[in-house]
Amino acid sequence: MNKPSVVIPVIILINACIWGFAMIMSAHKLSGTGMYQQIQHILGGCAGTSLIIVGGGLASIAKMMKSDS
Repeated sequence: MNKPSVVIPVIILINACIWGFAMIMSAHKLSGTGMYQQIQHILGGCAGTSLIIVGGGLASIAKMMKSDS
């Protein structure tokens, strides 16, 4: 799993799964309530995790490509 052609789709898939989880949990928390305060921490946590995974993944790809040249 050291090739960018493998790592990039994995990063995208993991990011999509995180946001899918955020949407499912938001729908679960909001069922019948209509209150945003219950989901803002879920969405904020998922946004932070997404930033770390995508940012870290792309930084590692850049590092791999730099070391290969």
